[in-house]
Amino acid sequence: MHNLGQFAFPALLIIFVLYRRIKRSVGFQKFTPRRMRFRMVIFAIIGLLLLVAGYVHPILYLADAAGIACGILLAFFAVRHCTFEWRGPDLYHRTHIGIEMAVLALFLGRLAFRFAFMFSPAGQAALANDPTQMQQYSRDPWTAFVFFILVAYYIWYYRFLLKEGTARLGSGKTE
Repeated sequence: MHNLGQFAFPALLIIFVLYRRIKRSVGFQKFTPRRMRFRMVIFAIIGLLLLVAGYVHPILYLADAAGIACGILLAFFAVRHCTFEWRGPDLYHRTHIGIEMAVLALFLGRLAFRFAFMFSPAGQAALANDPTQMQQYSRDPWTAFVFFILVAYYIWYYRFLLKEGTARLGSGKTE
């Protein structure tokens, strides 16, 4: 019963972060170039760090490359279905709801799978036998694959949004 208390705060924090993530991902979003550039840089830095750390297990580079290819393909479809809308003086953007939900499902599905494994008897036994088992996250090809889908998707999608949104802001069109 004492375990419930130690997991309550992290669980509530994760739920809050997921709520904000879902709220930001679905529907029209205000065009904010600075935030997009910041997120692109963060994704690029984390992606590069994971690529560098992959030298220990070079087979992960296949999962990384496949994830990058899938992420770029997903971003291509998102770009094709992206719409912009002026609301007063502000520009808003939105992609197809199916693509938004697919990206969220990838993220949430992999997160749920990792938590399920971590709290399963097999995961608990692995953690008890090897306290450094948390390094497993950096050795799991499926986690790397999904993460690099997200990295490539957001970098390419934000790149398009910045290019297109800046052009629309510069032209002053109020469609």
